Amino acid sequence: MRLGLVIAEIGEKNGIKVSDEELSRSVMDRARQVPGREQEVWDFYRNNPDALASLRAPIFEDKVVDYILELATVSEKKVSREDLYKEDEEA
Repeated sequence: MRLGLVIAEIGEKNGIKVSDEELSRSVMDRARQVPGREQEVWDFYRNNPDALASLRAPIFEDKVVDYILELATVSEKKVSREDLYKEDEEA
Protein backbone atom coordinates (compact mmCIF):
# COMPACT_ATOMS: atom_id res chain seq x y z
CA MET A 1 0.00 0.00 0.00
CA ARG A 2 2.84 2.39 0.81
CA LEU A 3 4.38 1.82 -2.59
CA GLY A 4 1.11 2.82 -4.25
CA LEU A 5 0.99 6.01 -2.22
CA VAL A 6 4.58 6.85 -3.10
CA ILE A 7 3.96 6.22 -6.79
CA ALA A 8 0.82 8.38 -6.68
CA GLU A 9 2.69 11.21 -4.95
CA ILE A 10 5.59 11.13 -7.40
CA GLY A 11 3.21 11.08 -10.34
CA GLU A 12 1.14 13.95 -8.99
CA LYS A 13 4.13 16.14 -8.13
CA ASN A 14 5.63 15.63 -11.57
CA GLY A 15 2.45 16.07 -13.58
CA ILE A 16 2.37 12.52 -14.91
CA LYS A 17 -0.98 11.79 -16.52
CA VAL A 18 -2.54 8.96 -18.52
CA SER A 19 -3.80 10.37 -21.81
CA ASP A 20 -7.14 9.47 -23.34
CA GLU A 21 -5.22 7.96 -26.24
CA GLU A 22 -3.28 5.64 -23.94
CA LEU A 23 -6.47 4.62 -22.19
CA SER A 24 -8.27 3.99 -25.49
CA ARG A 25 -5.36 1.88 -26.68
CA SER A 26 -5.61 -0.22 -23.53
CA VAL A 27 -9.37 -0.70 -24.00
CA MET A 28 -8.78 -1.73 -27.62
CA ASP A 29 -6.16 -4.25 -26.49
CA ARG A 30 -8.69 -5.74 -24.09
CA ALA A 31 -11.38 -5.78 -26.79
CA ARG A 32 -9.08 -7.68 -29.16
CA GLN A 33 -8.80 -10.44 -26.57
CA VAL A 34 -12.46 -11.37 -27.11
CA PRO A 35 -13.03 -11.56 -30.88
CA GLY A 36 -16.60 -10.91 -31.91
CA ARG A 37 -17.46 -9.09 -28.68
CA GLU A 38 -15.31 -6.00 -29.14
CA GLN A 39 -18.28 -3.60 -28.91
CA GLU A 40 -19.43 -5.18 -25.63
CA VAL A 41 -15.97 -4.71 -24.12
CA TRP A 42 -15.79 -1.12 -25.37
CA ASP A 43 -19.24 -0.34 -23.93
CA PHE A 44 -18.36 -2.01 -20.63
CA TYR A 45 -15.34 0.20 -20.07
CA ARG A 46 -17.11 3.31 -21.33
CA ASN A 47 -20.01 2.77 -18.90
CA ASN A 48 -18.01 1.53 -15.91
CA PRO A 49 -15.62 4.12 -14.40
CA ASP A 50 -14.19 1.60 -11.92
CA ALA A 51 -13.24 -0.77 -14.71
CA LEU A 52 -11.67 2.08 -16.64
CA ALA A 53 -9.71 3.05 -13.51
CA SER A 54 -8.41 -0.52 -13.32
CA LEU A 55 -6.85 0.03 -16.76
CA ARG A 56 -5.58 3.51 -15.94
CA ALA A 57 -3.71 2.47 -12.77
CA PRO A 58 -1.10 0.15 -14.33
CA ILE A 59 -0.47 2.61 -17.17
CA PHE A 60 0.10 5.37 -14.61
CA GLU A 61 2.41 3.17 -12.53
CA ASP A 62 4.47 2.25 -15.59
CA LYS A 63 4.82 5.90 -16.55
CA VAL A 64 5.97 6.85 -13.04
CA VAL A 65 8.50 4.00 -12.94
CA ASP A 66 9.80 5.03 -16.38
CA TYR A 67 10.13 8.61 -15.11
CA ILE A 68 12.11 7.46 -12.05
CA LEU A 69 14.37 5.29 -14.21
CA GLU A 70 15.09 8.25 -16.50
CA LEU A 71 16.37 10.19 -13.48
CA ALA A 72 18.34 7.34 -11.95
CA THR A 73 22.10 7.24 -12.12
CA VAL A 74 23.44 3.71 -12.02
CA SER A 75 26.95 2.99 -10.85
CA GLU A 76 28.74 -0.24 -10.10
CA LYS A 77 30.47 -0.90 -6.83
CA LYS A 78 32.38 -4.04 -5.99
CA VAL A 79 31.43 -5.46 -2.62
CA SER A 80 32.70 -8.54 -0.91
CA ARG A 81 30.26 -11.29 -0.07
CA GLU A 82 30.78 -10.69 3.65
CA ASP A 83 30.02 -6.97 3.37
CA LEU A 84 26.95 -7.68 1.29
CA TYR A 85 25.47 -10.07 3.86
CA LYS A 86 26.58 -7.96 6.79
CA GLU A 87 24.07 -5.27 5.81
CA ASP A 88 21.25 -7.85 5.93
CA GLU A 89 22.31 -9.04 9.38
CA GLU A 90 22.37 -5.49 10.74
CA ALA A 91 18.84 -4.82 9.53
